[in-house]
Amino acid sequence: MQPADDREIEAFKAWTKYLVPDDYLAFLREYNGGYLIGANPCFYNSDDQSVACVSAFPHISEGIDKCMSKMFEKHFDFFTVEFQTEDLRGNYFAPDHYIKIANGAQHEHILMDLKTGRVFGFDDETEEELETTEDFMEECSFLADSFDSFFSQIINEGPDWL
Repeated sequence: MQPADDREIEAFKAWTKYLVPDDYLAFLREYNGGYLIGANPCFYNSDDQSVACVSAFPHISEGIDKCMSKMFEKHFDFFTVEFQTEDLRGNYFAPDHYIKIANGAQHEHILMDLKTGRVFGFDDETEEELETTEDFMEECSFLADSFDSFFSQIINEGPDWL
């Protein structure tokens, strides 16, 4: 992915309707999403336990010309933060101040609470029938206090990534 430009950042900020943390905006300006490659890129908590495998970060771009990888191009349209966030809101009652910032392994979604900047995990294979936003939030697990903290605790045991 090519970095998000100022126009894309401003459109994204308008879509979120909340203040987007500076550390996440810096990530979008540098990477604008992408696939993680390697043996097993995982987020490790403060106890050095693997909590979530991370496979990709959605982008915020509108045009496929921003795509540098044919693999990414194939999934460009539905791999935006907006598309994936709207899907979670519609299917699982995610609150409007939560956005999807990464895909985990299998059914894991990595989310950011824009009100606090905190990062959470949500597994859509939950046994519970989710009928409210409160039900959704009860199923979320805390991962990190900020995007930078989350991103810095992803360990990749393989070759170059992102």
